[in-house]
Amino acid sequence: MVESLLILLTMILMVLSLGLIVIPVMPVSALQWALAMVFAGVSLALTGSSRITVPAALLMTLCMLLGSTSALWMPFLGLRGKDLSCLGLIAFFVGCILGGILIPVPMLGSMIGGIVAVIVVEYAKIREFRQAFRSGGTALKMIIYGMVAEFIFATAIVATFIVSILTTSATPA
Repeated sequence: MVESLLILLTMILMVLSLGLIVIPVMPVSALQWALAMVFAGVSLALTGSSRITVPAALLMTLCMLLGSTSALWMPFLGLRGKDLSCLGLIAFFVGCILGGILIPVPMLGSMIGGIVAVIVVEYAKIREFRQAFRSGGTALKMIIYGMVAEFIFATAIVATFIVSILTTSATPA
């Protein structure tokens, strides 16, 4: 009974946290992974066994690492910000944080803050509006690509969790 409630609570939290994908700097796959690992630990403490298998835990860890580091490896697949300088990238992250704080709607605040910061920094650097707005567009594309990658890996963690729960039997303590 307790384990069933724990499974239900974990599933609800995992599904709800998928909605956090829309916040650009939120590491949702890491959150999904943490929820699964906390479930595994609590389940082990309560029942003496875990419904999360070692292969499932390893697969979830791999998905978490890939999802959390997508900004590092996506450029190697051709998903790079050609119009975005290193300084523009730093401005983007700072702008996302400030936008999330200053604009009360987190998703919009983060996105607007990041894009505006890129445009301002790129304009200050090159003094050309067209190129600065192109850099802002590149930042928006990178946000969208990052969200898609994060969603794929976070969903894979949830799916792995569900498969592991369904394929292992509950063992009483």
